[in-house]
Amino acid sequence: MDPRDPRLYADPRGVWRDDGAGRVHGIRWRDIDGIDGYAIDAPERRLIYLELGTASGERLELRTDWPGYADVARALSARLPGLDVDALQRLEQARPEDPPAILWWRD
Repeated sequence: MDPRDPRLYADPRGVWRDDGAGRVHGIRWRDIDGIDGYAIDAPERRLIYLELGTASGERLELRTDWPGYADVARALSARLPGLDVDALQRLEQARPEDPPAILWWRD
């Protein structure tokens, strides 16, 4: 883990990514309307991303190896009805050639 990696966290308001130096980006729980996941190849490793989206087109990318991801994944499964915890775990096995997976969509 690189100490420059963003820190991820969830609180009663939503999900947040702290990029350091006061740069915090997030999406409120009530605004999340979809979650996608995908993998990409990077030098010497595979990176897995979870992308939260809103109806207005706002996006928040979370990488599964960033600090706080496990806590955020638990909060997502607790706060978003119908989100399959197993789908989040299966995402860890995604390959770059796999199409992006829709993990959850607000009804």
